[in-house]
Amino acid sequence: SYKFHQKCIYNNVYWGIHLGEDIDRPAGTKVMSIGRGKVVYSDIHPGNEKKGNWGNIIVIAHKNPKTKKSFFSLYAHLKKRNVLKGDNVKLGKVIGTIAKSNTPENGWWKEEHLHFSIYIGPWRYKILPGYWRKDQNLTNLYYWQEATKFINNYNIRNYGKRLIN
Repeated sequence: SYKFHQKCIYNNVYWGIHLGEDIDRPAGTKVMSIGRGKVVYSDIHPGNEKKGNWGNIIVIAHKNPKTKKSFFSLYAHLKKRNVLKGDNVKLGKVIGTIAKSNTPENGWWKEEHLHFSIYIGPWRYKILPGYWRKDQNLTNLYYWQEATKFINNYNIRNYGKRLIN
């Protein structure tokens, strides 16, 4: 599991800088929406045993209650996706559960965990990688925020209790 901005090395290969927070919990743990919003993406990117991927992934668009600016919460490595693109969600809605390790739903990762990210950039209707590399022009490092700090700055209450249960 990786922390935000930690160097990602998987199978002795440098992937880049991690863009989210990995939260280690057992398979079957419920994952909940951090706030009201609209699901803009809900799909599976299974990868394979040689190259991991997102597995089941959900992206929810939210509006910051203070600034009214949009931001996106990303949840990956889910066994179940309980929401579909276009669904509206409320704070605490169970949107999925954490997948078992080494499965397509988990993206073939060795650890059972939730990858959780906050993205403040423009939504371009495609999923970006969970890491950033200087030599790839896939995303802007600035657009990815440290999730816990971001949520605390905007006074979204009960983050820890509401995200996983």
